[in-house]
Amino acid sequence: MNFSRTSRLRKEEGSFTIEASLVFPIILFILILLLFFTMYMYQKVFLNQHAYAAAERAAYSWDNSHKQAMTGEYMAGEQDPLYWRLTDDRLLGVMFGWAGADNEVTVSLAGGGDTLSEKKLAQASAGMPSAMKGSMTYQNALIQRKVTTRLEQVISLPLPSFLFDAGNRAITQGSSAVVEPVEFIRTVDLARYYGAKFKGKGGEAAASAAKAGQVVQYFGKSKTK
Repeated sequence: MNFSRTSRLRKEEGSFTIEASLVFPIILFILILLLFFTMYMYQKVFLNQHAYAAAERAAYSWDNSHKQAMTGEYMAGEQDPLYWRLTDDRLLGVMFGWAGADNEVTVSLAGGGDTLSEKKLAQASAGMPSAMKGSMTYQNALIQRKVTTRLEQVISLPLPSFLFDAGNRAITQGSSAVVEPVEFIRTVDLARYYGAKFKGKGGEAAASAAKAGQVVQYFGKSKTK
């Protein structure tokens, strides 16, 4: 009698059902998380591609605002003013920042601008999907000029905020350098010239540099009109 009771206890019938009821929900939950994570990463890669594309378009056509952002084409004879780099390219903000100039400009994707730099950024961001929000920034650091695009997009997925730092938003940015070898050599020569002029003059150097910055800024504006 005791032997038959022990044999019944050792039977494994029904154990698979118990294990399945415990393991399968966990596996299903993990698969759903992986699916949501894959969809989130796809949206972020898609956003990242648009950010880099906009930055590269702006950097490529930076030397001429008449260039088409997508193709780089422009009509013969269409050029920017001769001295646009002095004021509109924020060169004065780098060399004479204390003279009232700035070395950075930012525009939103949906907006435009009055200055030449703002118009170039607005043209490069014209092909962005309406669901994407963000801004484009141009920065002139003398030895490095770059365009940075920051984008964000709301993703309609039931993702808990603890899975990602941004919650249900995908945020990314892309940068591209503005490369003009000939203009870079001219800028370096100009910086060396003013550096030699103001070197070792102490307090007089700051006053002279500020005065020179105001003169160059006025000269650049008068020539671009």
